[in-house]
Amino acid sequence: MSEWYCPLPFRHAYIESAGIAACCQTPRYQVTLDEWPTHPALIELQQELLNGNKPKICQDCVRQEQAYGTSLRTNSNQDYDNQVFTDTRLEFIDFRSINICNFKCRSCNPVFSHGITQEINHYPELQRFFNRAPSTKTASVTDDNIDWIMRNLGSLKRIMLTGGEPTVIPGVRELIKTIKQNYKDIQVLITSNASFQDDFWFEITEQLPNLHWTVSIDAVGPSAEVVRHGSNWTVIERNVAWLAQHANSLDINSVVSNLTVFGIKPLLEFGRHMQRLSVTPVGRHGDLGCRHQFFVCQRPYHLAADNLSEELLPLAVDYLESCLTLDLDDEQRNMLTGLIAQVNSAKFDPTLWERSQSYNQTLDQIRHENHLILYKAHI
Repeated sequence: MSEWYCPLPFRHAYIESAGIAACCQTPRYQVTLDEWPTHPALIELQQELLNGNKPKICQDCVRQEQAYGTSLRTNSNQDYDNQVFTDTRLEFIDFRSINICNFKCRSCNPVFSHGITQEINHYPELQRFFNRAPSTKTASVTDDNIDWIMRNLGSLKRIMLTGGEPTVIPGVRELIKTIKQNYKDIQVLITSNASFQDDFWFEITEQLPNLHWTVSIDAVGPSAEVVRHGSNWTVIERNVAWLAQHANSLDINSVVSNLTVFGIKPLLEFGRHMQRLSVTPVGRHGDLGCRHQFFVCQRPYHLAADNLSEELLPLAVDYLESCLTLDLDDEQRNMLTGLIAQVNSAKFDPTLWERSQSYNQTLDQIRHENHLILYKAHI
């Protein structure tokens, strides 16, 4: 393998309403999937990777690897058994078809939640916190690109379905039915907030052997209902426990922001409990159980995990160090160690902290919530 290589630009395309990209962390371009393999930006990126360079647009992965030892790039190399590709063949589509979502997460944006778009339209004071917003309530992928996906299902090896929230998007359900009927060899990856209550999602989990679930869990209990507005924690906890025992493949994905840094301990304990439930023979995940992976928020900057007040920064270090005494797997321990180093070296930025507080106080007023419960033991 070249010194710094990623397989995604050669085998994968990310698609959302704003355009197509090599992955979710690189720039979007308004082209079709037919045009993407020969697009100059993609060819330039591929050549840089084949030369062993670290492209400028890949700096998110560079930073993640420096701090935590893992990134989307390293995970992708593992997924592809460290193969090096030199040709372009789209066999993995990350398909974010429309921004319909039943949640309004504080770390999300209107591109991925039509509810946030509605909120911005009703409360213009929110506009200054978002760089871009769809001009309409919902924003979807173009018909040309949807047609490409339907025409090429037979040549795809993987399709990732997210949104928005895929379990509330009618088109996603119909696509999965088509795959179940005609293309069972495709690996289907669903990224969900685990709020579903429709029998369809339980039944398809048991009927589709190549179905993988990733559930997004950033906090537990009442904190989850503030951080991810629209959550019913009782439903989510029940669904994740069911998936741990019945899904053929499950990951728990947690984003650590300055809103959730003081809730990591119960989140880690929840993750370990789900891992124990998923261990064979109760679950189907071998001796180690399902994966619980963390991504430390870097953007927007005002929600970065180390954007805390002068008083909270040292308290956060103490709190995170206390979490090291928990029963952790290697990935969780590496995340914690990197996060402790990041927070310990952080300098208080009054402008960013004020922006964070202004954003969250504005949402508190609109949603009749109190984000300070997320820091209640430390303020």
